[in-house]
Amino acid sequence: MRFGSNIHCMIHPASRLEVVVHSRADGRSAVKSAAYCARASYRDERLGKRFRAGKRGGLLSHELINWDGDAATLWNRAEKAETRSNARVIRELRPSLPAELPLDEQVRLVRGFSLWLRDTYGVAVQADLHAPRFHDLKREQLHQAGKLAMSLEAYMECLFDAKQSNRNFHAHILMTTREVCSDTGSFGAKTRVLDDVKTGPNELLRMRQEWEKRTNASLERVGSAARVDLRSYKSMAAAGDAPEGLIAQDHLGPRRAARSRRLKEQGGDDSAAGRRREAIQKLNGLAWKSWLQLRALEREKSRDAAKVVAREREEARKKEADAQRRRLQDVQTGEEAEAALAQANQFDSTKTGSALAEAISWASRKADAPSSEQDDEFSEEVDLESFEPPPGPPAPEPVLQIQIVRVRGPRSR
Repeated sequence: MRFGSNIHCMIHPASRLEVVVHSRADGRSAVKSAAYCARASYRDERLGKRFRAGKRGGLLSHELINWDGDAATLWNRAEKAETRSNARVIRELRPSLPAELPLDEQVRLVRGFSLWLRDTYGVAVQADLHAPRFHDLKREQLHQAGKLAMSLEAYMECLFDAKQSNRNFHAHILMTTREVCSDTGSFGAKTRVLDDVKTGPNELLRMRQEWEKRTNASLERVGSAARVDLRSYKSMAAAGDAPEGLIAQDHLGPRRAARSRRLKEQGGDDSAAGRRREAIQKLNGLAWKSWLQLRALEREKSRDAAKVVAREREEARKKEADAQRRRLQDVQTGEEAEAALAQANQFDSTKTGSALAEAISWASRKADAPSSEQDDEFSEEVDLESFEPPPGPPAPEPVLQIQIVRVRGPRSR
């Protein structure tokens, strides 16, 4: 299991997939949410309002899955398909994207997952990738306003630089709450399997597992050793991959996160929430540190025990070899020699001469002397969690086989 570098969490920072259901009961508008995610300007026909987000920056990719029209039409149709005042119109997934993935791999990952959502639940999907935030406040303000004057190459270089941005690449995946016909674009039945009390949690877990599998496959494809883990602390502890008693942090959300950033820039987040988060980070950090030290001690004990077992086995092997030599040296008749040879499991004939002659010659030699290689066989300490085996021998070059075929000419008549 590959961990991140932060001792406070020991989990890759991109190990997150949040699911939010947008309901009219909360005053939500599907069109407004879609406009914000797509950094566009859409008019909500139900409310008679236009929501403008076209001048905001930070949009890296925008894509529609299972829909031939534009996003404004999609979400106005979704709103029109619902009649209840508390209807759920959008289900939003907010996964974090590992900064180890280049942008084209991030787009590929989100597109593949969106296609899986379409095939699994029959929904239409809007997928948008958003850029990280810059550490510099003035630059970030220009970034959010869409006024950042920078070439595309320099912009991408800054986004992936930990000294200049928080590298919080993330996606907003908006799903319809009804099935959508790919041929006609008509809205069908509600995806009740996602809303049901019994099946909903299982489907949410299924989504998270699918995202984790696809993300780690993408990381492996680009040659990165990083891995994400979307399991809860409780599940990880039960599997022996984390210490007991870890405390999960509440997700701040955009407003509280912005407030926390402003306070930190002014000298520190001294708010009650900030102090609570800092205390939880310290407790989690101590738990991880103690747990890792305990695992290291247990591995050390296992290595010591393995050395003892190896030495005992080697001593027993030498004693048995000496006993077999003595039996072969004391033979008087051919029958005794054959019987002693049959019991000599420490002797293996690999030559073409007489097996009996070889065995007697072997018995006449001195007992195996302990070599420096045998002494050092178990002296090197290897950490099994970080050990990587050496590469195997290169594959042999293909041998071109040529078959000569004689071709007879036509027979003369």
